[in-house]
Amino acid sequence: MSPRASADVSSNGKSETGKRRRVHQSTPENERAILEAVLQLAVKVGYEGTTMAEVARVAGLPIGSVYWHFENKEGLFAALIDYCFENWQTRHRGPENRAILRTSIAGSAANSTDPEHAQEAFWIIGLLFALEKRLAGNAARQKYLEVREQMYELMVKAVTPGLPEAALRAKPDLARKVVMLGRALTDGFYISASAGDQIDFAEAAELSALAMDKLVKHYAELGEAADNE
Repeated sequence: MSPRASADVSSNGKSETGKRRRVHQSTPENERAILEAVLQLAVKVGYEGTTMAEVARVAGLPIGSVYWHFENKEGLFAALIDYCFENWQTRHRGPENRAILRTSIAGSAANSTDPEHAQEAFWIIGLLFALEKRLAGNAARQKYLEVREQMYELMVKAVTPGLPEAALRAKPDLARKVVMLGRALTDGFYISASAGDQIDFAEAAELSALAMDKLVKHYAELGEAADNE
């Protein structure tokens, strides 16, 4: 994520990039301030409610600096998704089934409108990009769908070592099913709460973990039974 690469050229053929950088103070710190500002706004007012002017105000920067780093709101949100994904990878190393469910259901879904937990909340807020069909050509929506698939593969890789070998013999794609169910539960609880249902997210995470444990145990027993035949 960097300022637009191509330099503007004035009528006398000289680059104005240096001048613009001095005016708008293009620095990694400013870029981070802009991304943190849009993250806070996205959690509170979503994609539609976030404006470049408000991002500049929250970041404490001239609006020209925002446009210098990011051409438009689509580009800004696409960069934000990358930024959140980088942070997610740093925080999520080798999760177990229960840890995944606590993080996704009791973390992301529960905190979906809480600016204090914006990093966790943004992933579930990003679900709106997938659900909103009119944003089909939106660059941020495409980035979210790409990153969502990458997250899926990373979670499958992390979950697999914790599954009993007998369960994997009975159902080789069990890790994928476990992650798919966990994701569907997280999405479902978020949508349910958004529709007005009263959801105890911590309890929902625990119940989901118990159900997942039973599922894994079921396939482990099948695998062991096949071994003994």
